[in-house]
Amino acid sequence: MLLTLFAYPIKLLVSYGYFALFIWSILEGKIGLMLSGFLASKGEVFHFLDIVIVASVGAFIGDNTLFLLGRYFAPKAKIWLIKYKEKRILIQRYFRKYGSFVIVFERFIYGTHIPALLIVGLSRYPYGKFLLFDSIGILLWAAVFTSIGYYFGDTAIDIIIFIQKTFWLYSSSRLFSIFFSNRKKREALFNKTLLNAT
Repeated sequence: MLLTLFAYPIKLLVSYGYFALFIWSILEGKIGLMLSGFLASKGEVFHFLDIVIVASVGAFIGDNTLFLLGRYFAPKAKIWLIKYKEKRILIQRYFRKYGSFVIVFERFIYGTHIPALLIVGLSRYPYGKFLLFDSIGILLWAAVFTSIGYYFGDTAIDIIIFIQKTFWLYSSSRLFSIFFSNRKKREALFNKTLLNAT
């Protein structure tokens, strides 16, 4: 299944090797890591440790670009984030609850990577602290997704897509339920105020 579904990306990785992985990792690269890990397990093109190193460097460049776009091009970043209101609210809620650890784990949450880094860049979050937590997150990300491709092969893509989409659906439903609950409370308070006023 893996070879059929990702025939063209695998061809690119086989043809261009670490250069293709590096570019893919700048853009995000979960699938690229898993496919590279899969190829490494077959003894083709890649080696496990080299995948982690190359992907980490690419991801570091990509993450810093997004952070700095949020920091120095705030108006454009805010316009982009308006289009992704649900994800923005979800990420802000995670930051209030988990703080800096969100920077470590946002790569593992479906659809939050780019909005999360733009939001951090827009805030007054210290750049040095961002570099520390982001580096930890990148190394974890590279090792985990390479391992998934290396050890689980054909089932790797199905597993990760299912986990990520399930987590996203759960998070969205929780956010909706919290919003709806707060809305009901506000309506009850408004009605109570009206009754007291009459």
